[in-house]
Amino acid sequence: MLHHVLVLLASTTGSVAAAIVIATLAVRAALLPLSLRAYRAEKVRARLAPQLTALRERHSKDPVALAEKTTELMRAEGSGPLAGMLPMLAQAPVIWLLYREFSGDAVRGHSLLGADLTARLLDHPALLTGWLIVAALAAIAGWNVRQLPEGSPALVRALSFGTVVFAVFTPVAAGIYLVTSGLWTAVERFVARR
Repeated sequence: MLHHVLVLLASTTGSVAAAIVIATLAVRAALLPLSLRAYRAEKVRARLAPQLTALRERHSKDPVALAEKTTELMRAEGSGPLAGMLPMLAQAPVIWLLYREFSGDAVRGHSLLGADLTARLLDHPALLTGWLIVAALAAIAGWNVRQLPEGSPALVRALSFGTVVFAVFTPVAAGIYLVTSGLWTAVERFVARR
């Protein structure tokens, strides 16, 4: 079905790259309610940070009790410890399906800035389009890291750059998805924090 949607969008727009952008925006728009819940959970965690730190200190030797107390505290605030991961988890099957499309014959022969949409930067180090995608993702990741709340874990900051590394191994078509999704996240995060 996804293949048919991409074909329909490509025939309507005249470009497979534009079809990927439109499909990505549609997926992200459908996931907006989950994203808003994630931002709410982030605000709750920030507000509860002192209490969560106290719980970690009090139950440092009992991880089961710590998990139970943390969950209990988060639920009392109408949130949960995994609420921030819902958009990512919900997006995973779609990403997998899109990646299959991006790696297959459906996009082969179509290009962006002269680069075949199935080409990978890893296989073609001189691929300008691949480097532009990597640069765009690095800029988006840097901006997103600056928008994270004060005291965000170093791992969260580092993971923001995961897509930059991932883009080297993926087809240009997947890079288009990553840039579009990254820009959506940046705008969404900016608006949600205002």
